[in-house]
Amino acid sequence: MGVGLVLGLGAFGAWLYSSAGAKTAVVVVVSEVPTGHPISRSDVSTVGVAGGITAVAGENLESVVGQNAAVTLLPGMLLQRSMVTSGAGLSPQQAEVGVAVSSGQIPADGLRPGDTVQVLRLPDSDSGRAGGVEDAARELVAGARVFAVRPDPAQAGGTLLTLTVPAQDAASVASASGAGQIALVRVAGAS
Repeated sequence: MGVGLVLGLGAFGAWLYSSAGAKTAVVVVVSEVPTGHPISRSDVSTVGVAGGITAVAGENLESVVGQNAAVTLLPGMLLQRSMVTSGAGLSPQQAEVGVAVSSGQIPADGLRPGDTVQVLRLPDSDSGRAGGVEDAARELVAGARVFAVRPDPAQAGGTLLTLTVPAQDAASVASASGAGQIALVRVAGAS
């Protein structure tokens, strides 16, 4: 009976060891994908994990390529279905507009895709003072979303951004940017 008990416990231990070491392939994010951006094949890979993990199975990796990120995806995240969407990036009430800013027109630590910003039109530097009072900045958009950020090759220290704004405000934002009279202020919002 003692031998049977030892053999039984040994078999049970071997089963536990082999099941604990069993790994399942799941999809993992390898490069940052901002909210709303499409997921490319180079943004994701597979990794073997042990245990009861809830993530997109490795054999379904191709099903997420081309989908849009519903949240900002960071390297090392195990991808879950709720993190991706097949929905279009823009609604009919939204527009994407490009803006160019120089240093001092955005926060010193820069902006990232997904940040929420207030878009301001700065006063014309040639207008001077009107009646002894200097013109103030005027709000164009209270809560625009940063979609993309790139260094501006045309100006040292400059930044090019794509903002998602209400469609009716796109022309005024583009005009302020073209005149060099735009500033972006990071405000509270989901990022």
